[in-house]
Amino acid sequence: MQAYKIIKPDIGAVCLNVADDILRVAQQCVANNGEFNIALAGGTTPKKLFQILAKAPYSTSIPWGKTHIFFGDERSVGPSHIDSNYAMANKYLFSHISIDPLRIHRIHSELDPKDAANAYNTVLASFLPLNELGQPVFDLILLGLGDDGHVASLFPDTDILDVTDKHAAAVWVESKNTWRISITLPTINNARNVWLLVTGENKCDIVDTVFKYPSIAKPLPIEMLQPKTGVSWYLDEAAAKWLK
Repeated sequence: MQAYKIIKPDIGAVCLNVADDILRVAQQCVANNGEFNIALAGGTTPKKLFQILAKAPYSTSIPWGKTHIFFGDERSVGPSHIDSNYAMANKYLFSHISIDPLRIHRIHSELDPKDAANAYNTVLASFLPLNELGQPVFDLILLGLGDDGHVASLFPDTDILDVTDKHAAAVWVESKNTWRISITLPTINNARNVWLLVTGENKCDIVDTVFKYPSIAKPLPIEMLQPKTGVSWYLDEAAAKWLK
């Protein structure tokens, strides 16, 4: 995995850096293609990022009117549930910016998981540009990293890791005792930009493992990311403390 590391003092500095880079990429994409497509992540770090994006200059300078917003994964809960990635993004970002609700493409995870995944497959194929193989291409995918090496809802030892013919799929996560809906590895690897937002001392061990002791026989989900442009890691000093 080709990786680029950006290390900042704390979560606030990380998210400010990411916000600046989102603004830059969004403006470039709109200038070049007329649209900007982004998949959001869930978790603590994106929450802080959303709070920053919801305020000037980002709330007014990012071309929201030409942006399509998607989600990398979702839990099997309704859109107002406290555990919903959509609910968090709606509370801390969408309700503070000027964007057409039709440009926000949530995963309808209140449905049966497989029905929700099938519906999301159709959405991704309908609203994203497709490559020569008919696969959707994101301008930017934001991801977090679990301490077990999972990204989006691609957990170790789950069937979704072997899915190559779908853009999104339902997955039973035994460790969480729940269903999730997630974009698949091919979808992530087709993206023009893949950024990992990793903060907190509780992530330092998995970060150390990925960079110093990569798995060979049985790679972790994070180690299966192979986008052509590489992966950009946005880390705070706590998460990166073993890399120094």
